[in-house]
Amino acid sequence: MLHGISRWAATGATIALGALALNGCGSEAQSQALGSTSTATVPVTPSLPTDRGVVDEQGVRTFEVTASEFTQKISNFPLQTATVWGYNGSTPGPTLIANEGEAIRIILNNNLPPGENSDTTIHLHGLHQPNEFDGVAGISQPDPIPPGGSFTYGPFVPRHSGTFSYHSHTHTAVQDLRGLSGMIVILPQNELSSEHVDKDYVMTLQQFAPPSEGALVNPFPGGTGGFPFSTINGKTGDASGETINIDEGDRVRIRFYNASNVSHTMHLHGHDEVLVSKNGHPVPITTETSQQVGPGDFFEIDWTADNPGNWIFHCHIPHHTSNMQQSGYNGSPVGMTRIFHYNGFQDVRDEYFSYDGG
Repeated sequence: MLHGISRWAATGATIALGALALNGCGSEAQSQALGSTSTATVPVTPSLPTDRGVVDEQGVRTFEVTASEFTQKISNFPLQTATVWGYNGSTPGPTLIANEGEAIRIILNNNLPPGENSDTTIHLHGLHQPNEFDGVAGISQPDPIPPGGSFTYGPFVPRHSGTFSYHSHTHTAVQDLRGLSGMIVILPQNELSSEHVDKDYVMTLQQFAPPSEGALVNPFPGGTGGFPFSTINGKTGDASGETINIDEGDRVRIRFYNASNVSHTMHLHGHDEVLVSKNGHPVPITTETSQQVGPGDFFEIDWTADNPGNWIFHCHIPHHTSNMQQSGYNGSPVGMTRIFHYNGFQDVRDEYFSYDGG
């Protein structure tokens, strides 16, 4: 996937490459026309696993995900755990990573507890899959998967590289807000060296409303509190347990997806964010300090690590940086917060990650 200005220039470059090919020029001339290319950095998802799937003899990359109910630690205080729904034992589910131009297949197993709202499907958000694999219960998939059942989506070839998501599209108002979501990244075959990043991070934004310690999260919380826990990759900042470590001079990318019910304004301290992609498509380069992200939106921002320190990336809506309206250690932001730490700079105090509200 090409980023920023280079991606807008890609159309002209493609025409030039076509002319070179028609004139019998080889790959060396084509490379000179485009500029040098490099292999894309494989993204990391803090607090979550990455799944590269299994490639079969036909070259199809297959992912297998299982929807189930389990208990997950989401915060250090004032509650710690919640019963959630997720994929492969986590919410959000593992980040699925494939390559541009290859066919993918996703096998969904339904291990949700039998009962109301337990049939399920998967929708592959932004991938332009054939209609029979769109996963909308009662419409493109008339019969959703009952507990104990399975369904195979694909194989099909995603139309382009980029950042996308997967989530339930059955009883969506319940299942998505109990945790049935995750992210998909389709890596480009080649990217311009000028657009290459050294570190690439994936983040899913969620909110949860457990009524008590360890209880099943409520998708329809009442009162004025709304969803009292705002998380990145299924954990509040204090429960993340560690900083995200980078080096001075790194070019860094953050891919983030809003799987919650409300909008968030994501802000990086100490650096300019450069917006390069929205919903899997390039946008004109925009330098900014915050990015508004609505439900179902996913963005890519790039930035240069040129200001050593400990810097937070967080939602700028004040309630979303608290846990049940409580701040963290010494009044620090928690909730929808992660910390980028420059290697060699002083560490963040351990108390930030161990504070229990007492």
